Amino acid sequence: MAHRLETRIPFLDNDLVDFAMTIPVILKLKNLTEIIGLNENEPGPKTAKYFQKTRDGKLLLRDVMKRYIPAEITEGIKQGFSAPDASWFKGESIDYVKKVLFDNRAELYRYLDRDSVRKLLNEHLEGKQNRRLFIWSLLNFEWWCQKFI
Repeated sequence: MAHRLETRIPFLDNDLVDFAMTIPVILKLKNLTEIIGLNENEPGPKTAKYFQKTRDGKLLLRDVMKRYIPAEITEGIKQGFSAPDASWFKGESIDYVKKVLFDNRAELYRYLDRDSVRKLLNEHLEGKQNRRLFIWSLLNFEWWCQKFI
């Protein structure tokens, strides 16, 4: 949001959310037959499997906005935006991760088993498993512990 990338704020209005909750799903999503569960720890690229660019969502919003926005936008395919966290825990930044999470004095080890955590971290470092969300959670927990405990 600090860099003007956040676009959800107008849609977080309480009245708008309350209204959206009353709209039948059939008016919001086109493909209701296929449910896709995302496995973050699945090795290999996930883009083709999980992040298909479709026109399936926000049907009512797209329809309403046709009056105000060109068709190439309202009928466009999904273009998601996500944080580059996959690259955050590689290269130079991994030194910071190691410094924080391999520190024997880390507060999180008052609550978590050090050997178990390090085993999972090493799986990430060795490229056996993608543990980026786990690392993100550990870092946040450590920062929280340092600030509030």
